Formats: sequence, structure tokens, C-alpha cells
Amino acid sequence: MDTNPMIRPQLSGGFLIAMTVITGVVLLCLFATVALTWPPPTSVWIMLAVTAVAAGVIAWRWSLRVQQRRQWQQFSDRQWEYLARIKGEHEATAEITVLSFEEIQPTGSWATIRWNKFGYVQPAWIENGTFAIWPDSVLLIRPDPTQIQVGAPWPLTYYLRSHACLAIAPIATP
Repeated sequence: MDTNPMIRPQLSGGFLIAMTVITGVVLLCLFATVALTWPPPTSVWIMLAVTAVAAGVIAWRWSLRVQQRRQWQQFSDRQWEYLARIKGEHEATAEITVLSFEEIQPTGSWATIRWNKFGYVQPAWIENGTFAIWPDSVLLIRPDPTQIQVGAPWPLTYYLRSHACLAIAPIATP
């Protein structure tokens, strides 16, 4: 299964932080040993080489995470720019956040959505469209005037047609 592209990649993880700290402490101890026992025994040089290789691998993992985070941020910025442009081109639009999917079927999915302007959470049927919709994504939609009317109660279930989905973007982070 693919990972959800709408969720910001985690920059730091517990294991990576622990390995960074442990490797840093070991490197400091080995450098102190080299400085205090010059010329150091061969075993210290071997331990220093192994620890330096481990530090290189850890630095490589950090650089991968930073690069993934930067790429995700660029993707998010492009999606929000597109969403803003489409929003300006259409008269009546609304933003909804897909909170979760309850059931996925061949013709669509049952989901829980939140209307961003009103904070109203409700179940919805989302028809399959031209792009993949993930949990924790914001959809720019054209509300259906037969379902949403001023002064009328909200429908129990909102039916979102594929042609009403105009754009998608990750949840905006503060």
C-alpha cells in the first residue's frame, strides 16, 4: 500500500535520535582516548573507524529525511497554489477536510468529512473521481445546491459527486 502523500513526513524518529546521540557520545569518548593515550592502541583506531562509518550512515539518513520533508513541502505549496487559483476561478466553492474513510467500494467511498468554514462534521459518500483522495486532505468542492440550502437543515449524509471535486491539498500546517 502506498503511503498517504497528504501527511507531512516525520523529520525525526526516536531510533534515529537515539543512534545520533549514542554515536556522538562514542565519537567524543574515542577522540578523548586518542588525545590522552597518544599513540593509541590499534583497537581504538578500529573502534574509531567503525564509529565514523556509523556516523556517516546516520548523517546520510538525516539528509534523506530532510530531503523528503523539503520535497513534501514543495508539493504541498504547489497544491495550495493550485487550490487558490481554482478557488478564484469558480464562484461558489467550499473547503472540506476528509477525516477518515469508513468503507471503500468500487464506485466510491463512505467517509467522514468536516466543513472547514463551519467546523461541521458529517458522513459523506464520495464518488470515485480523477484523482486519489486520502485521509487528512483538503478538498475544494463546488457544493451541490440541492443538498445545501440557506435556511434549510444540513443533510444527514452529503453526496459528493466526482465532477464537484475541483482540487486537493494537504492539511495546512500552522
